[in-house]
Amino acid sequence: MIKQKHIIFDFSTGSIFWVLFSLAAIFIVMKLSNVIILLFIAVLITLAVCPLVDHLEKYRINRALSSMVILLAVFGTIIFSVVSLASPLLDQTQLFLIKLPTIIDTVSPIKFTDGSFNAQFATVPGKVLTFALDTFSAFITAFTVIVVSYYMIQDMHNLENYLKFWFGEKGHRYHIIAEKLEVQIGYWVRGELLLMLLVGLLSYIGYLIIGIPFAIPLALIAGMLELIPNIGPTIATVPAVLVGLSVSPTHGLAALVVSIIVQQLENNLIVPKVMQQVAGLNPIITIVAIMIGFQLGGPLLAVLALPTVLSARVILGHVRLNKDTTIPEID
Repeated sequence: MIKQKHIIFDFSTGSIFWVLFSLAAIFIVMKLSNVIILLFIAVLITLAVCPLVDHLEKYRINRALSSMVILLAVFGTIIFSVVSLASPLLDQTQLFLIKLPTIIDTVSPIKFTDGSFNAQFATVPGKVLTFALDTFSAFITAFTVIVVSYYMIQDMHNLENYLKFWFGEKGHRYHIIAEKLEVQIGYWVRGELLLMLLVGLLSYIGYLIIGIPFAIPLALIAGMLELIPNIGPTIATVPAVLVGLSVSPTHGLAALVVSIIVQQLENNLIVPKVMQQVAGLNPIITIVAIMIGFQLGGPLLAVLALPTVLSARVILGHVRLNKDTTIPEID
């Protein structure tokens, strides 16, 4: 006669509590994901601005005053740029998207005669208009992030005291990690913004010189794709060459030359100078991180994926396995 084996599961009250607590924490994080993302953006701004505020404080410039001036200057510059470029950008982008099927049809050896390709772009101009109508809400959100960043900058000097209060002796170790994050993420944020601005500006000047249409949206594409190293600039070349070819083969070749010149300046001059303080990520890790971020939360999380990976790299560099408990801990 075969004996039946009985498996007994013993759940303690503590185990049940931690399981329920973990599920509740996951549920709350999912519900507050938008708030968490905004706080993360505020942290990035804080890490980017705080070193400059610390430097000015050495010259006895009030911390609150310098923080407010810098943040308002940045916010004001963004508003001025958006307002100045909004009208021509929307007009050129809408016209570009309307004519894009015709441009591709002109330069492509494959002809689309059933109109299905054109139908793919029929609703795009309306989406561009919807994007414009949502701009005001974006300004309110951005201003809120700026205000949160301002208060974070004021409290950065007290961060070590806060960490010691909550974590005791380990607070000093956590503060060292926070300082490394401030250096790495701060340099990355400032460097990427400057790279995007320089690449976009150089591309815009180049497109104006060779005389191809839609210079503003093409330059914007080049600047935004600067977030994706190596591959981004190559992808940005494609629409510029297509637009150039729609004018003439000479304009298409000129657009390619402009893109190559900008890439050479970027790789050999701009990037080494701007990003010399930042330890770069492997291109494969960068692309995978961006793809995962885009899949999880669209373009915004795709952008935030890179500083998240940088932060994780800094933190994991301090994680050690406890020999007694075999539980990973920050050393």
